[in-house]
Formats: sequence, structure tokens, C-alpha cells
Amino acid sequence: MEKLCLVFGILLGVIGTWVMMVLFRNRKTARKSELDTPEKNEFSESSIKAESVLIKTNEDSSNAIIMISKAYYLGISGFHSENQKLLGEIEAEIEEFNQRVRKLKANTFLILQQLQQGSIETGHYYVQIVDYMREMAHSIKYVVLPLNVHLMNKYKPFAEDQNAELTQFSNHVTDFLNFALHIIKESRFEQIDDLIQKRQSILELILEQEKQEIHRIKRKETNTSNAVLYFGVMSETKHLLLQTVNLLKATRDFVSYTKS
Repeated sequence: MEKLCLVFGILLGVIGTWVMMVLFRNRKTARKSELDTPEKNEFSESSIKAESVLIKTNEDSSNAIIMISKAYYLGISGFHSENQKLLGEIEAEIEEFNQRVRKLKANTFLILQQLQQGSIETGHYYVQIVDYMREMAHSIKYVVLPLNVHLMNKYKPFAEDQNAELTQFSNHVTDFLNFALHIIKESRFEQIDDLIQKRQSILELILEQEKQEIHRIKRKETNTSNAVLYFGVMSETKHLLLQTVNLLKATRDFVSYTKS
């Protein structure tokens, strides 16, 4: 009975700590949004055409996936090798990516003015694309940032089985992102259903790995900070996968309406 109470105590501690991290993230994100100021528009009004917006939007979506795939893979491998310099460089790239996405958001009204001359639906999908990229930017930030903080604070390293699971898991996620990139670059949007199947397989893997982590907690093979970090990576990855699929769907619809 005492062991059972101890397990529940640890689990409640893990959940409570993670909830605090999520609330902190949401407050920080909300505060950041309030402080952000619009940047100089990237497009001149006379140069905006639906076709040029389509080309640039596809490039932006592709570049977003390339950057996130790189950051995810190097973030996990850098954490495994305890390479703080690499994680710091990845953090800086993620911040630059966030700045670019904020700039796209600041330009949205100007883009919509041009697009709505032809199709309100097209403008609606453009707004979705930018919003999904912002969500992806937030998710990759909160995958990599806690990994770096963990190393900087010199918390107890992950056990070998935890590191092995995360490394294998990272390979599945980067494979998913590379397939998403292929779909956008080759305009193979009919393969989105295959991407969704890949996502489902990863979600099932996440469930199994979370069970393994709970077993480690029960066996006292991990501590609270490690468990919070492990569950946090899983949670943000689920959100990242969802928003990637949403980005591809919105891109598909944007391409379809723009060309019709």
C-alpha cells in the first residue's frame, strides 16, 4: 500500500510540474504576442499576385518543415550527447524561425487584400497556413528549450533506455517530417492520408513509451525532473504532428483554390 501511495505521489508530482510548465508557456506566449510589433512588410502592394503568393507560401511551408525536422533531430541527439553548444545553436535558429513566422503574420492583412479580390476562400486558407506554422514554431521551441535547460541546470542525465527510446523515436518523427516535405515539394497532396497513418503509428508509439516511463517511475529508475522532461517531449511532439498535418491540408486547399 505504501509503495502504491508513493507511485501515485510521484505521478501527481510529475503531472503537477508539467501543468505548471504549460501554464508558464501559455502566459509567456501571450505576453510575447502583446509585446510584438509589426515589422516592415515583405511585399510591396503592387507586386502581390496570387500566383507569386502561392509560390512563396509553398516555399515558406517547405522551409518550415526543413527547419523543424533539423531542429528536432539535432535537439534530441545533442541532448543525448550532452552537447550544450549544439542545443544553443538550435535554439537560436528556432528563434530566427519564430521571427520569420511573426513577420508573415504581420504581412497577412496586405496579402489578404490582394487575394480577396479573387477568392475569399483562398485568403482563409492562407491565414490557416500562417497560424499552423506559428503553432509548429511554438512546439519545436518547447521540445528543444527544456532539453537545453535540463543540461544547463546539470540535472541527472537520462538513463540509457530513456536515451535509446528517444533516439529511436526521433528517427520516426524526422521520417514523418521528411515525408511531409516530399508531399509539399512534389505537390503529392493525395498522400496526406498516408502521412496521417504515419502520425497514428507515432501516436501509438508515444503511448507505449509513456507506459514505459510510468514503469520506470514505479521502479524508482527515474526522478521527477527527468519524467517531466520525458512526458513534455512526448506532449509537444503530439502537437507538432497534428499541426504539420493541418499545415499540409491548408496548403493543399490553398493551392487548389488559387489554381482553380
